[in-house]
Amino acid sequence: MNENSTKKREWVKNAIIIFLVIMLILTFFSNTIMNYSLPEVSAQYVSSGTLSEQIRGSGMVEANQSYEVKLDETRTIESISVKVGDIVQKGQTILTLEDSESTELEAAKKTLDSLKLEYEKSLLAAGADYSLDNLSIANKEEDLELLKADYEKLGEYREEYEKVEDTIKNYEKMIESYTEQIAALGTGDYSVLSGDFYTKVNNAKTAYDAAEKAKAKTEEKIKEYENEIASGGNDEAIKAAKQAVENKALEIENTENAITLEYLSDDYNEETVNSLRTSLTQLKLELKHLQEDYDSELSKSGNYSKSKLLLQGEKSTLSVNQGKCDKTKENLDKVLVEVKNDLKKKLEETQEKLDDLKADSEELKSKASKTDSEAEAEIRAIERELEQMKITLAQKQQADAESAGVAELDMAAKQEEIAEQEALVEKLASRSVDAEIVAQVAGKITALPFVAGEEAAQGSSVATIEIVDKGYTLDMTVTTEQARKLKIGDTAEIQYFWYGEVSATLQSIKSDTANPAKNKILSFAITGDVTPGQSLQLAIGAKGQPYETIVPNSAIREDNNGKFVLAVKAKSSPLGNRYTAERVDIEVLASDDTSSAISGGLFGGEFIITTSTKPIEAGMQVRLVES
Repeated sequence: MNENSTKKREWVKNAIIIFLVIMLILTFFSNTIMNYSLPEVSAQYVSSGTLSEQIRGSGMVEANQSYEVKLDETRTIESISVKVGDIVQKGQTILTLEDSESTELEAAKKTLDSLKLEYEKSLLAAGADYSLDNLSIANKEEDLELLKADYEKLGEYREEYEKVEDTIKNYEKMIESYTEQIAALGTGDYSVLSGDFYTKVNNAKTAYDAAEKAKAKTEEKIKEYENEIASGGNDEAIKAAKQAVENKALEIENTENAITLEYLSDDYNEETVNSLRTSLTQLKLELKHLQEDYDSELSKSGNYSKSKLLLQGEKSTLSVNQGKCDKTKENLDKVLVEVKNDLKKKLEETQEKLDDLKADSEELKSKASKTDSEAEAEIRAIERELEQMKITLAQKQQADAESAGVAELDMAAKQEEIAEQEALVEKLASRSVDAEIVAQVAGKITALPFVAGEEAAQGSSVATIEIVDKGYTLDMTVTTEQARKLKIGDTAEIQYFWYGEVSATLQSIKSDTANPAKNKILSFAITGDVTPGQSLQLAIGAKGQPYETIVPNSAIREDNNGKFVLAVKAKSSPLGNRYTAERVDIEVLASDDTSSAISGGLFGGEFIITTSTKPIEAGMQVRLVES
């Protein structure tokens, strides 16, 4: 009996020693464990020096002047002697025309015959004016020809009208589909989306669901550990603190949903979204404080130490998963807005096509709805009316000739008109054989719209010649603030160009008509090995200026209150130095590709955070990257 009691006391003593050793180890390494849970940051000291601000942009090279070669009569092209890119001299052959009479020559001959006929009639009916009668007859003949042409195409009109009606129905179905898809974006049922729209939204929704699932899984584990801890403490106080956390999390979820609905709203208001995002940030801060209260209640539990490390690990995982969830949620909102805008654009384009088609359909319907007998009756009526008009004119002319006789006319004017028309016919006829189109200026061929065998109408441009000697220009859009730093005559650097020598000189600064309040257009004179339509990347800027405070661009942050940097502040403690991030509001004075000159609450010698392994805010404790 005494031996058993002795063994029992030995066991209890050993257990107490082991417990004390474990508690000593945990206390000794608590600082190290906490440090590894903090965000790791890189930082560097504020510097001073010289900064050159570069203005970068791109534009399209355009020729200062070009010349279009046009035909003055309708002809068929037989062959083309040059190709796009060739340099031609003044008088050089560009293309050859087929040997044939042009439409304009045939018309000129008909006009000449008509003038001669009128001249002969005027010999018989001196002083009589039948121009109105002839005009009425000509108009009626034109109406008759149009009616006959419509009658011959009556079958085509009917077929075309049926096709137009089918197309209208298809457009109406498309409009219905786009409307249904837009409505579905607000319901969360994306199965009605078509093709790429469904893939795009579904991918974003799948990523968000996966992030939500991972977050929920971590939250379940946290609840398990918290329940284990809660079993040894004040159950009512723990439940109340936990309920407060859950209620605040529900507020956050409702606010996030409100942001999504605002994005999808037709009355989207950016100020409302910014206000909701500000509220969301405040709610998350409140949730953090409530979580700390909850953790405090849990720490009073007798089971707290057993699950503390596991619970802290899961909470770190929850923070990461929450970040992924927020990021995928923002991406889903962005994708929904993009898809909605694309659908609305397609809906508007389709509606515009439908409206145009319906307008054309009404005119086509009036032609296609006629029966053969109605069209034939209309033609017969016009023919009879035309015949009556001709008989009436003939009777009038005969009466005038019998009553007035042959009067002396101003034949000289009529003969001169005939002579001018004969000269035009002779000129056009001389071009019917071996006709060539030559360059009127020297330069570079940039366009040949036609190919051999095609017919080019009168006035058509058959070639475009870029006058090389006139030079080139390039326009680039910049902000008004950037434009103030430049002056006429500044030269720009051509970037990423390896095809020859090119120079760019600023020749004018003018307002951007699309956004005159904020933007200016820089116009550069371009010389060198370029061609119209070529895109160039330019960099232009003033000489470097000295600044007292310069930081890397990666150190500059921005929120609703403006731009700021985070400075590392050190504080001594019994367990070593503690580092916290402190906000310093700034104003950016100038920037280049890597650094920015700033002004604000910095006095030199500050240690500025440039990167971090986790999102950080002002007041957070951090640890420095180990060198």
